[in-house]
Amino acid sequence: MISTRAVKMTTAAILALIVIIFAGCSSKEETNENGAKAVPVTVSEAKTESISSNTVVTGKVAAQSEVQIVPKIPGKVERVPVDVGTRVKKGDLLIKIDTTDLEIALSQAINGMQNAQLTHNQAVLNYNNAKANYERIKSLYAEGAVSQQQMEQAELQYNLAKDAMNQPVVASAQDQIADIRNKIADATITSPFDGEVATRSIDPGEMAGAVPVMSVVNIDKVFIEGTVAESDIALVEEGQEVTVRVDAAGGVFQGVIKTLSPVADPNTKGYPVRVEVNNPDRKLKPGMFAEIQLTMKQKENTVVIRKEALVTRGSDKILYVVKGNAVEERIVETGIEAEDRIEIVKGLAAGEKFVIEGQHSLYDKAEITVKSGN
Repeated sequence: MISTRAVKMTTAAILALIVIIFAGCSSKEETNENGAKAVPVTVSEAKTESISSNTVVTGKVAAQSEVQIVPKIPGKVERVPVDVGTRVKKGDLLIKIDTTDLEIALSQAINGMQNAQLTHNQAVLNYNNAKANYERIKSLYAEGAVSQQQMEQAELQYNLAKDAMNQPVVASAQDQIADIRNKIADATITSPFDGEVATRSIDPGEMAGAVPVMSVVNIDKVFIEGTVAESDIALVEEGQEVTVRVDAAGGVFQGVIKTLSPVADPNTKGYPVRVEVNNPDRKLKPGMFAEIQLTMKQKENTVVIRKEALVTRGSDKILYVVKGNAVEERIVETGIEAEDRIEIVKGLAAGEKFVIEGQHSLYDKAEITVKSGN
């Protein structure tokens, strides 16, 4: 007689075996009616779009305009109303040098010119008198009324008076005044253009000399300066629109090739190029590294897919195109490549679906189950 406990143990074992069998069956991949496994895949639909391949020229950002401020006259600095980062307009005061000594010199020069004018006026009077006397003596000498010595003396006095009158005393005084006034004007240093102060190395009370004490830049527009390799020179021409990437400024910018040197740089063997970029918010700063992207090839309205969908077998590039619940293995012809995308020139039409995940487990006419599509 079988005990109740033995029956219970046998029943539990049978139930456990049933659970294991069902669990094993549920973990298997789907199969078709012939027993072949259906491969789970992700698919995508082929679409037409634009694609281009680029080459990159590295460069640096440079200011559109930059000037070093060097005082034209030495002197004690009286005022510096701007600092680094100050936005300035053309004509705004940057540095004022004390002109006390120059003002004194100007006053003295004006007095000197007045004296020179008086001296000149007297010289003109003396000349007129000497000329009249010489003409009179010359007539008397012709009549034999005066001696040759008297005539020669009158002539000498005439020539001396003429030389004195022609002395540039007034002109010299005027030149001196103009020179001092120019120096006074040079003591007021203003911005030569709209921009902002980039550097400053002088303060009020310090002595200014003939060395740079400040710099001003205009970066409302900037230049990207780079060098184009000889192999890429055919892709570049002045006026061409290009894309510029500056990671430090956090983005991509549009620019225009402004200049392209016809002569290679002897050091780099490349051709210097300058790209002009509008910079109204001044995100682009001089010295930042930049990449100029030059378009090598471009095509519109062509079939483009992600490169990862391709399976490479020898020299063949293969796509698995969805046909119902199975796939068709196709050798395709590719064209332009751009980062993670590639053009399909032949072998895939817009609207067809193809496998982008799970393709490495496939073969021609393999059956599939679609996990997802995009």
